[in-house]
Order: sequence, then structure tokens, then C-alpha cells
Amino acid sequence: MNLKQLEANFEALAADDPLWTVLSDNEKRDGMWDEAEFYRTGEGVIDDLESRLKGLGLDLAGHRAIDFGCGVGRLTFPLGRRFKSCCGIDISQSMVDFAESRANRGPNCQFLVNASPSLPAIDDASVDFVYSAIVFQHIAPRFTRQYLKSFAQKLKPGGLLVFQLPSHLNPQFPGNRKPFRILRKRFHYFTKAIAQRIPFVKSESFFEMNAIRRKVLLPFLEEECGLEVLDNQDFPAAGPAWVSYLYIARKR
Repeated sequence: MNLKQLEANFEALAADDPLWTVLSDNEKRDGMWDEAEFYRTGEGVIDDLESRLKGLGLDLAGHRAIDFGCGVGRLTFPLGRRFKSCCGIDISQSMVDFAESRANRGPNCQFLVNASPSLPAIDDASVDFVYSAIVFQHIAPRFTRQYLKSFAQKLKPGGLLVFQLPSHLNPQFPGNRKPFRILRKRFHYFTKAIAQRIPFVKSESFFEMNAIRRKVLLPFLEEECGLEVLDNQDFPAAGPAWVSYLYIARKR
């Protein structure tokens, strides 16, 4: 799926049910998320992040942070309480509009619509911390690599890039034991993406799941992004069907 299609998919999903689009609990479909409960889940994610970083001797604090794929600001607002300012970036205008309408949750937070991996609105070497969770898994790997290189450019020396990304399908998950499971998934997404490009074919918006194997991603971060990978931790945010990691890397 290209970025134009990704933008259109998330615009459609956000217009229908923005909270469920961010946190897709099947029991919360069709507007069943309680908004206060929804935002509390973000507090827990950032509390956990802070604990993970403290375990490495790192602080979750500084001048400027970015929450990439911010959606409606679930993680942006608690990050904003740890930094002097936090910028939430999302591909969906509807998501950003919703987040801005909840600005009372974080008056030092700003929101930005961006659909380009080059991130032109962010100055190089101007950011202390970049965080992203349950986002890159929905972006094609060729674009994810571009975004990661761009975020490395935007970080100050010593700044941190922390993000979650699946590595591969979990072989222990029952549904993954069918032959050629990953090829079947790829073909499924390919046909749905092609159908969306045909004007007279009605096709529903959908989430695409992607992965980059850890053994491929680690040297990419070190050699092509100029980052020092401090840790990669189990982080099952993509659900039981995937093996997923939280990568913690520092700009050299």
C-alpha cells in the first residue's frame, strides 16, 4: 500500500470511529470506547516506557519530543507532561482535528499532519526524543525505512528514537501454522490494495500488517541511520500472531 492509500484508509476509518481506529479492541467497535478509559490506556503505555528507559539508565525528559502516528493524542498528551513540548504527527487530518479538540489534555502539545517520509516541517537536529508504537506495522517497509532515516536526521546528538515494530509471524500461534502463511497475507493485502485503485469496485478500508525482521533492522539502524542500538525488547503490541520488539536507539 502506498502512502496515498494509507492516508485514504486512515481518513475513512477515523471518520467512522477514531478511538477504535487507534486502539482496535473488538469489544470497543462502533463507538464503544469510553473516552476517559481510552486516554488512560495511553498513560499506562508511557508509564511502562518510562520504566523501560530507567532500566537502561535513561530519562524520559527533555525539551522536544515527537509522537509519530499520534492518532488522537493518546500517547502525545502523557509524553507532553515529561517534555517541555511534544509534537504529535499523523497522516490523517481527521485524527489531528480530534486531538486538537482535546488540547486541554496537554496544552504544551502541538499536532501536525504529515504524509511525507522526509518530514519537511521538522528541523534537523532539533528533537530530543521520538516515539512510535503500533504505527510502523501499518506502513510498508520501504516507507518505514525512509521514516526511520528521517527521524535519525531530526534527532539531536544523543537524542533517542524508540519505536515498536513486528519482526516476523509467531510460529507458535495456531493460525500461523498453515503453509505459506506470510505469502498468503501479502497476497491478501495486495489484492485489497489493487481493488481500491479501481474506481467502480467498492472496497472497504483496512489495516495492513507489516514487519521487518530484527536481524535486518538492527544493522540498518546502526549503519544507515547513524544510530547506536541500546536495546531491543519484547513488546507484544502487534498481538499474539506476531513477534514484536521495542527498539531503543541513540543518535551518535
